[in-house]
Amino acid sequence: MQILSYFFKKPETGDKGSVFWPALEEDIQQLNDHTHDGVNSALLSPFAITAITQSLLAANWVATSGGTYRQLVVMPGVATLNSHFVVFKDQTAATKQLFLETEKVGANTYYVYINDNSVDITAYYLR
Repeated sequence: MQILSYFFKKPETGDKGSVFWPALEEDIQQLNDHTHDGVNSALLSPFAITAITQSLLAANWVATSGGTYRQLVVMPGVATLNSHFVVFKDQTAATKQLFLETEKVGANTYYVYINDNSVDITAYYLR
C-alpha cells in the first residue's frame, strides 16, 4: 500500500483484501470528512470561490425613521444567511465595497439599510 499526500492510500499489486478493503474504507471516509484546509486535503484557491449576485435597485429603498432607508431582500435560490457571507458593492463603482447594516428576518430574508436612497447596489453571496 502506497501512502499518498494527505495520507490517502493507493493499493499496489499484491495487496490482499484484508489490506485493500480497510484502506478503501478509510479513503472514502477521508474524502467525506475533508475540509480543504491544507492539512487534511489540498487548500482551495481563492479563485475556486464563486458568488451568487443579486441587484438591489434604488427604486426599492423605503424610508425609515432616522433618515435611513431599507429594503427587504429575499436571497436567490437556496442561499441562506447562515451559509453565506454577504458583501455589498455600489453598481456604478463596482470596486467600491459598501459596509451596510443588515437585519435578519428569516432564513433567507433580511433587511439591508443605507443612508442614500439613490444607490443601486449588488449583493454578493459568498460561501
